[in-house]
Amino acid sequence: MSGEKFSDLIRKFALKQTESFDLDALIEYVEKGGPSLDLDAEDRLFDLAFDSDVLFYDENNRESDIFTPRQVAFKGAEFRVTPLEEEIAGGYLVPGHRFMPFLSMDVFPSEAVLTLPDGSTASTRTVQMPIQDVTRFLLFYGDSGSIDYLMNDSDENKPALLPSFEGLVTMNVFDLKSFFAQCGFAHGDSLMLTVVDWLAGVFSVRHVPAKKGAIDFEETYDWVQSLRDGFDETIEDSELDHDCNEQMARMLWIAECDKETPSVLSNPPLSMAVFFNTQKELTLQTSGRVPFFWPKDMSIESRMMNSLESDGLEPDNELDAAFISLGLSMNSDEAEAYMRDALSRGEQNSDAVLVRVIHGRTLQFPTANEQKEFMRLWRELWDKIRSVYDPETDSQSEVRSVFLGLNDQCVKVLRELDNSSIDPVAVMNNPAMMTFGELGGMIGSALLMCNQEEEDAEAFPLPLDKVAESLSMAIKEISEQLQQEETPASSGVEGDSIYQLKISLKYSKPPIWRRLLVPAGIELDALHGVIQTAFGWMNSHFHQFVDGRTFYQPEAEVGEFPSMKMVDSAGVRLSELLQKKKDKIVYEYDFGDSWEHEVLLEKVLPADPNQPLPFCVKGKLACPPEDCGGIQGYYQMLETLADPDSEEAEELLEWAGGPIDPEAFDLEQANARIRAFFR
Repeated sequence: MSGEKFSDLIRKFALKQTESFDLDALIEYVEKGGPSLDLDAEDRLFDLAFDSDVLFYDENNRESDIFTPRQVAFKGAEFRVTPLEEEIAGGYLVPGHRFMPFLSMDVFPSEAVLTLPDGSTASTRTVQMPIQDVTRFLLFYGDSGSIDYLMNDSDENKPALLPSFEGLVTMNVFDLKSFFAQCGFAHGDSLMLTVVDWLAGVFSVRHVPAKKGAIDFEETYDWVQSLRDGFDETIEDSELDHDCNEQMARMLWIAECDKETPSVLSNPPLSMAVFFNTQKELTLQTSGRVPFFWPKDMSIESRMMNSLESDGLEPDNELDAAFISLGLSMNSDEAEAYMRDALSRGEQNSDAVLVRVIHGRTLQFPTANEQKEFMRLWRELWDKIRSVYDPETDSQSEVRSVFLGLNDQCVKVLRELDNSSIDPVAVMNNPAMMTFGELGGMIGSALLMCNQEEEDAEAFPLPLDKVAESLSMAIKEISEQLQQEETPASSGVEGDSIYQLKISLKYSKPPIWRRLLVPAGIELDALHGVIQTAFGWMNSHFHQFVDGRTFYQPEAEVGEFPSMKMVDSAGVRLSELLQKKKDKIVYEYDFGDSWEHEVLLEKVLPADPNQPLPFCVKGKLACPPEDCGGIQGYYQMLETLADPDSEEAEELLEWAGGPIDPEAFDLEQANARIRAFFR
């Protein structure tokens, strides 16, 4: 039985259930309509049920394989929505992404049913607003999803959604004017929605006035921490087909399954939007036009290529754990260096040292108890250092002072980047960031050395003033590189230069790649043909090149929305996008399977009249078959084909037209295809 058939049966069975069920019940249902399932088929059924968008896997019953339908899991769940000032003034509520993930994806948000306290149902009406103002209501859909939302919301939006994305858009909203007036709804008040029917999109609504006086920080902290723990576990298990909505759903379920913490689905203190706004280390990234919540310091690509490793991430002590929880890039070794520096100058106040350490940083404690505990740990370290520190035997005071000054410069750079409008993802992907990290590591190592207590501690081996001057200059240069938002218009590349490119199929492991030589001035439309023929694709689907948030497509109408720029690829030369070694862009083929290729500029070579161009120098592994479901579908196919006795393997072999050798790559054939294409 195919995976598609299994998925249909799982969905049909799940939507009929009113309570949790085990895997055996699902197997019994599937077997009623067909033959008995073997162990491999049962495993396949489990995997599909685990990934189903209408089921949750019970994290507390892993031995029994218990699944809970989402209409059951979310029944009676509460979530908070805080209307904006213009909504209160206008007497309406924009649905947008606010019902995520408490609404089935089968129901469009403005078609949900809101039941008011008097038993009446909120009607809908339309409002118009500038297109640039709607993004805050649609943020969790991403750019592409936002366009789809507005197109589905009203046919009147089509003109505004054509490039150049200007003018007013029409949005269907819930009319709450009378309700707001009756309950005296004010800025800061919230709506508490209770899920009556997740599948049909029915919610009851009540007014929650803003709290006056003392706020229960401990309750809020516990709620936020429970969600964050659930989100961290979601990230560890995340796949690239889990968008913002699915991430939120799994985060809530994982947190709710933790019986040691209060329910996160009952009287939540914050809205989901506010929760994510408090997570400063998270960002919204996009892959294949799908939006994800993701840690700022970790690219989606690295997550797919490597499993998260815990080495070096576990805090060494309680103070380090406290620094991590507060979001401070600091550890106890650095803190000790600052303390020794203060003691060498006769400072006797640990709080004054802390002021220097956190200068320019935001130090926010969730609760008063958390603050007391942090200060206890800080002063405990201070007392320990002060009890053993002797200025007479401190041979490292001068070196330490210099490197702490350099460390302060590094912190200042990071603070300026945080406060700038530069995309944090672009900063992390900037090659200069790696150099900056190495520089910070060297300074940290020097500070660790400076914490030595022995009188005969080894002196710094190089002239200190020269080292300080060189490092300070390096910090300044790297800072300037990191803060460059745009690449200089002039590439400095000779028109007849040759680019050596490495094209790698993203998320393939081991990597599937081709090394190509092309003219530096090759147009993107021609480069598309080179990649197609070098890999062995069939050129039967749409494609695009992606440079940051700019998308180059054949015959695209130029325009922007709101952080996405569309450009016609015709006439655009590769040298306009790649100018120096290690520059890279993305080539995406087949928007359904989303075969993403990294196009990396390895070398800029001088012109060579004897070198045929384009030309494939080398490559590894076979090109996957088209329409197999993307890279994950390809690997799943190979796994199935490894068992030639299974019925599904026979079907796949028939579909593929014969055996698939993932190791196969013929360089001569690749170049023959290239020559034929460009003849």
